[in-house]
Amino acid sequence: MKMDQKINQLLRVLEQESELYRSILTVIDKECNAAVRSELNALIKAGEEKDSILVKLRLVEEQRIRLVIEMAKALGYPPRDFTISMISQLVGEPFAGWLCQAGTDLKTVLNAVKNANHRNKQLFDHSLDLLRGSFNLLSELTRSDMVYHRTGNIQKNYRTGKCVNGEI
Repeated sequence: MKMDQKINQLLRVLEQESELYRSILTVIDKECNAAVRSELNALIKAGEEKDSILVKLRLVEEQRIRLVIEMAKALGYPPRDFTISMISQLVGEPFAGWLCQAGTDLKTVLNAVKNANHRNKQLFDHSLDLLRGSFNLLSELTRSDMVYHRTGNIQKNYRTGKCVNGEI
């Protein structure tokens, strides 16, 4: 296969990857909305959609890796160091511009996915903290080892729960 054909194939693979990551970004937003609304079924469905896209992404990624290895060997470079930026420097126009644009698009969507994942992680961590606080509070109320004194006060030797304040 000629180098021009390999570059065109690489461009198609990079576009497929970007499109799949955009799909994941949409699913991550669905996941966030489902978590905020506490819709378990929607959350499960979003997880299944994400898994399906990740399988497709893995296949496309393997295809990209194979192509890059073939191109690196053909040009005499170590595959590990053979990046999209390096390829774009080695090839002429219009391929160089197209590769740079495809690399930039992929980086942009990857950063968006990273930020969305971080946002969801914070949301789930916060939800987990609230659940733990509620569980601790309920556990404290149902403890059987509470001792009542003559005054009617309850002796507690432990502290649980979480104090929430609207001010920072």
